[in-house]
Amino acid sequence: MKFNLLKALGTTALLCAFAASAQAADLPSDKATLTPPPAVETFQPMFLKLGFTYAINQSSSHLYEYVPVLGRSVDTGWNASISNIATVGFEAGLFLTKNISVNVSGGLPLSANDSIKGAPYPYNGLVLTKLYPGIVPVTVVWHFDNFGAFQPYIGVGLAPGFSFSNKDALLTNVKVSGSVNTIVQFGADYMLTPRWGISLDVKKAFSYVTGHGYLASVYPGAQISVDQHAHFNPWLLSTGIVYRFGGSDSGPVLAKY
Repeated sequence: MKFNLLKALGTTALLCAFAASAQAADLPSDKATLTPPPAVETFQPMFLKLGFTYAINQSSSHLYEYVPVLGRSVDTGWNASISNIATVGFEAGLFLTKNISVNVSGGLPLSANDSIKGAPYPYNGLVLTKLYPGIVPVTVVWHFDNFGAFQPYIGVGLAPGFSFSNKDALLTNVKVSGSVNTIVQFGADYMLTPRWGISLDVKKAFSYVTGHGYLASVYPGAQISVDQHAHFNPWLLSTGIVYRFGGSDSGPVLAKY
């Protein structure tokens, strides 16, 4: 009888412990939910690029000579082309969003020869004038940001063009008109860190310019007026380093684009 009583008490205690355990499992946990750490913003909204630029000055032009007897200029049947330039190039930009930037670029002005082409000997290859051409592309650029450190981009814009200076050669008193060029841009940045990277950039400009000068005549004191009408469509190939700045490398993100 005593053994049965102890057995019953043990069974009751076991059932009570099981019920208490089940009830405790149903109660809400006091354990705090872990909050993920705030994201760190590494976006830099401004950038500078510096490097080497090679301008392939694709151009096609016609030379016109003023004929006093006719009272107008006539096509000589000759043309001229502008030589290529290698120079120091630079570009600055501001990101309006994470993907869209406004860029302004340029280069150190160096001389280029404007030479006769398609003429018979001894005129073919003669330098008409030495130019110091300038072009300032202003583009709106879309940056693709889904390839990690490799960040390609495309853009389009306008590029005012002009000549800083014109040196006399075969022609004297040379004047070159300014122009506003349409320009397209594409390339890629490869970011080594959030701030530093390397860049490869290609631009293509489309413009129309005119030039005017005077050719010394065989007659003493006489001058021949010469006009040049040119489709000036250079390729601008650039490579160099890119530096981004203006943002913060630490701290929580409060707002994103």
